[in-house]
Amino acid sequence: TCEDCSRMGTKLSEMASSPEGAVFELDYITPVICAAGLEDGVCEDLPGFWSAIAVNLFNAQDGWYAPVNLCERICNDTTISVKTPPCEQCMNILKFSTMDMATKSQQDRVISLFMERNFCSEQYNQISLEVCTERLKTVIPLALDTLAYTAPFWTDGFCRRDMECIE
Repeated sequence: TCEDCSRMGTKLSEMASSPEGAVFELDYITPVICAAGLEDGVCEDLPGFWSAIAVNLFNAQDGWYAPVNLCERICNDTTISVKTPPCEQCMNILKFSTMDMATKSQQDRVISLFMERNFCSEQYNQISLEVCTERLKTVIPLALDTLAYTAPFWTDGFCRRDMECIE
């Protein structure tokens, strides 16, 4: 239902944007980003930089998993009927949304939103505006590509443990 999806989106947004969520994400993205041969300082700055990105990327109001994004189709389409068990539906919604992180158009959209919201000048000003802007353009696609393929590793546990889905 729309309510179940909204509850799921809010909970996952809160988890993914938390300091603990950023650490979980960093476990996956750090090896990829640090092996990419980017300019000096990227690896050293990545924990703080990614934590600031995650707070914005996964916020519960309009972030990646926010109900407004995750549940739009379910909440707006009254013709959708549930044909799969709730656990399977939970996992499918999350896997589809997470795998969508690997699409270039979504990555470009995320980068544009960070630029429009003045991320580098207002929310992460520890490095120069120019360096921050360039890092967004390189780190976000690498991170989203990597995170997209983590879905099989956590969606089942999240749906069963955190959402208490039923078979």
